Amino acid sequence: MSPLAVASFLHEAAFRDAVAAARADGRRVVGCWSPYPVEGLPATDAPRGIVAAVVAAGLVMAAALFVLEGWSATRGYPFNEGARPLMSWQAFLIAPIEFGALSAALGGLVALIVRARLTRLNDPAFDLAELAGASRDRFVLALACADFEAAERTADALSRAGAETSRVAAR
Repeated sequence: MSPLAVASFLHEAAFRDAVAAARADGRRVVGCWSPYPVEGLPATDAPRGIVAAVVAAGLVMAAALFVLEGWSATRGYPFNEGARPLMSWQAFLIAPIEFGALSAALGGLVALIVRARLTRLNDPAFDLAELAGASRDRFVLALACADFEAAERTADALSRAGAETSRVAAR
């Protein structure tokens, strides 16, 4: 188990300063919880990868349907209709474009669900007792540490930075 240094703050300024100091020291911020959005905090990770998943799903599935249509018209079940060419790619474009749009939407939904970690039934962060007040009147900060000694030093530094409570928790 890797330890966490968890601290709760009563005042926004102390919370903001502690987050800035932790990032400046190179500590990994596992979680920042507050009752409202805090100005000056770096934005959390943007949903990177969702747009790439949307584009990839749309293009791959559109190409797959186009190849399937082309194969079925030329190899699987060729039907010569009035001496026209078997591979009429212009007529085959409509369905792959629509299917690509549908696949892109579904790929984006799946990527959003996975990226937002909605597939978990329980997040270990919910076991922290400090989170009970994070939605009402507390600011909670959790920092990852290499070992328990480093977590103790970090918790002491957080208490000196103005934390109401600070402790070490096992993750």
